[in-house]
Amino acid sequence: MAEDNTQVRLITFRVGPETFVLDIMILRQIIAYTGSTPVPKAPDFVEGIIVLRNDVVPLIDLRGRFFPGTTAAEEEFPLVLITESPAGLIGLKVDEVRRIITIGLGEILPAPKIVKGMHGDFFLGVVRLEEEVYMLVDVDSLLTTEEQNYLQDAALTGGRRKG
Repeated sequence: MAEDNTQVRLITFRVGPETFVLDIMILRQIIAYTGSTPVPKAPDFVEGIIVLRNDVVPLIDLRGRFFPGTTAAEEEFPLVLITESPAGLIGLKVDEVRRIITIGLGEILPAPKIVKGMHGDFFLGVVRLEEEVYMLVDVDSLLTTEEQNYLQDAALTGGRRKG
């Protein structure tokens, strides 16, 4: 295990009413949301695909993934965090990007078992900064293997169904 004095940089972002953090090392870039192309039969939280410099990138609406069934109003200027994962590039639609923070690796607390329940697999741990507490998002777990395979297939066919 790494020593507690190892520093990590995290980006804070808001989805709905909550602020989350993500390891900045997996962030490729932040772009303005300009829409997406729907993918037939994709899960509700997968908004569609976008093309970024000739890469087809699945776009996950984190509001739909983290807060299923909510009907909160859309943000006026959402952003997309382009991240790297073992499944390739993934776009994360968020409401707002807040700031970059640096903390010691030892300051990341394990998520409590109750959080590890239904949707806890999405989170690596908990980060406390001053009076705020944030969940550290695990991009690799946002999609199941089946969902990753489906989206990779959709990317290869440009969102069209094979017939």
